[in-house]
Amino acid sequence: MSPTSDKLASSPLSFEPVALLAVGALARVELCRVTAGDRAGELVAVKRLAESMAAEPEQLAMFQDEIWMTSLLDHPNITKLHGWGEDDGGHYLAIEFVRGVSLARLLRTVTRTGEAFTERLVVHIASNICSGLEHAHALRSRDGQFLNLVHRDLTPGNILLSFEGDVKISDFGLAKAKQRVTSTAIGMTKGDPAYMSPEQVMGKALDGRSDLFTLGILLFELFAQR
Repeated sequence: MSPTSDKLASSPLSFEPVALLAVGALARVELCRVTAGDRAGELVAVKRLAESMAAEPEQLAMFQDEIWMTSLLDHPNITKLHGWGEDDGGHYLAIEFVRGVSLARLLRTVTRTGEAFTERLVVHIASNICSGLEHAHALRSRDGQFLNLVHRDLTPGNILLSFEGDVKISDFGLAKAKQRVTSTAIGMTKGDPAYMSPEQVMGKALDGRSDLFTLGILLFELFAQR
């Protein structure tokens, strides 16, 4: 199967907007309710590519890459893709909505109140992230090719914690993998420098070990709260 045919097949989902969750230069994220099919009534987080970005071939290709990679991921510690396509509002992808908070928000709250993360909680968060990363790093395309997927943006804002205790890795928009339509040129970097591995900072070739380095930074933050 060619990369193009593997990536661009749509899986539309019918939904109605409930609330705006976030907006940026590249995209906006809305809380939506599914209106038809087996998931009718469920809430999903719908990411829409900004109209101005959809007019840029490279930005559209990056969005389609994100859809393709996320559609291949199927693990309880990774947010699941429920649908994608194009409607009157433009290009979108719909991901499971996690009722809870991001690790970034929890970290800010704990730091502000003077509390501390327990060792048990940190181990719970870390072990679940590791489980999700193990799945992502071993990912293969639908034609069986090893993808060498690397998240590259494993920041506290992209770790979601549900009120039931689930831990999920989200947002593979900056992830790298073989068979992507778009690629990052050697010497260029993407992501938050504060959470980059040395090889990522230097723009070198990456593998899953880069994400593990970033996980170490996350764990340091949780224990040191800074």
